[in-house]
Amino acid sequence: GKRVKVKAVGKDAEKLKLTSSSNILVHQPIRNSEVVDIKLAITLIRKILEKTIIDKFTAQRINALVAVPCALSYENLLKLKTVLMEAGINKVNFVQNGVCLREYDETVDPYANCLTVDIGKFTTDMSVLNKFAFSYGRSYNIGGADMDSSLQTYILDNFHLDVTLLKAEEIKNKVGSLYANDKYSTEFQGIAEDKTYIKQSITANEVKVAIVGVYNKIFDLIHDYVKSLPKAVCAEVMKNGVMFSGGSCKIQGLQEYASKKLSLPIIAIDNPVDAVILGCAKLLDKPLKSIIKINL
Repeated sequence: GKRVKVKAVGKDAEKLKLTSSSNILVHQPIRNSEVVDIKLAITLIRKILEKTIIDKFTAQRINALVAVPCALSYENLLKLKTVLMEAGINKVNFVQNGVCLREYDETVDPYANCLTVDIGKFTTDMSVLNKFAFSYGRSYNIGGADMDSSLQTYILDNFHLDVTLLKAEEIKNKVGSLYANDKYSTEFQGIAEDKTYIKQSITANEVKVAIVGVYNKIFDLIHDYVKSLPKAVCAEVMKNGVMFSGGSCKIQGLQEYASKKLSLPIIAIDNPVDAVILGCAKLLDKPLKSIIKINL
């Protein structure tokens, strides 16, 4: 019943979770491509367009290509399409994350099927494909947010300090490593039981202890997924390997650790964090009919 003003979007809005102001509410209307609040999702997309598009007349001529998890339901795709079009986009097409990842990396034989694994904040997306055909895909509800939560719990249990999930993510990104006995360290500030702020040092190896269980679960899911593929496809993936993307894939030692856990070749890419969106951007230069897109 009151007028609502959007104060911030994206990371700026996430930081507002730290404020004690009673008149600020933080919402996440689109969670891993699934629309949970249509009205606020439209507002969010409009605000993003305002930052990137000169005027509303330009927006009305936009044809959007949207990268989504391969297992997103038909119902959620329709809902997401409605949000984007209500926000002012003229035409919407969807493409799987794996398709974008294959487009980004041109070092792999385009005719060879390999496994792509995109570890997002909330979901890990897996698919088997080449640059001309999408074969198999599956998504799991596990990702970087689970690592942040595990690290937050580890810090509370071992240092008796409370930190936000944002701070846990920052620590993970700063010194996170899957190498054995990594000695790098960083300092952070946490809140003690008496509400005082305490500085504490944490090593990369301690961060690994906190988060490696989540990586192991993801690698177990990859192993089971590969084994569930038809024999011929499984053999091809075992030969060609796996390509990782997502924010949690920039951690030091991932390639060596994953190779050991999976017994698969690891295809290294130079920018795992932005690979999906940059691959999607490259697809924009191609005729729409030549793109492996999701048909609604």
